Amino acid sequence: MVSNSKFILFDYDGTIVNSETAILNGIKYALNFHGYELPSDNILRSNIGKPLIPVFADLTKNTNPRIHSELLQTYREWYFKASENNQINDYLYPDAFRTIKKLHLDGYILGIATNKSRSGLLEGLKRHNLIDCFTTIKTIQDTKPKPDPEMGLISISEAKVLRSNSVMIGDTISDALMSKNCEIKFIGVSWGFNSKETLLDNGALCVVNSYTELYDFIKKIFPN
Repeated sequence: MVSNSKFILFDYDGTIVNSETAILNGIKYALNFHGYELPSDNILRSNIGKPLIPVFADLTKNTNPRIHSELLQTYREWYFKASENNQINDYLYPDAFRTIKKLHLDGYILGIATNKSRSGLLEGLKRHNLIDCFTTIKTIQDTKPKPDPEMGLISISEAKVLRSNSVMIGDTISDALMSKNCEIKFIGVSWGFNSKETLLDNGALCVVNSYTELYDFIKKIFPN
């Protein structure tokens, strides 16, 4: 049965946490381990939020899928070891914890849709004490990656809500285009990896500059 509840679907990297250092270090480690030249940080940064298999294909200019899979496995092994040794240098954006907890207590249904791996996401949510806030969690290992609509549509189905009562929060064009493909609202955030102009040009209702602004805008479009 579909409820009249309001559903807020969050991206993770670049939206809830600043994980730039960890992601760049992991990609660099994988490329270096397999003998590839390291591109500039700006090039690497422009790929954050995208699925890593096509990222590695583009960075290496290698057309062999086996190589891409090996690079991904090396990245994941690095990430796992770094997590075990408390060496993942990510942090919550200002007021992210307070706002997410408040939205949860206000009765909104919260979810996450990310192109990150499930193990990496769950580790981060547990470490930041946020895992209990989210009703549905979808990663690249569960569905097709964003901007394909599958991740969003399955999340909406699991939350048992209407698309008209759903909004995506994110920082990249992948988030914007998935929202458009799902025919749901999209709010951009200015502190992530794509520009305000890119997000607005691809359908964002607005681009907020803080979690306080985000909370206020959600209350405006979805009053209790």
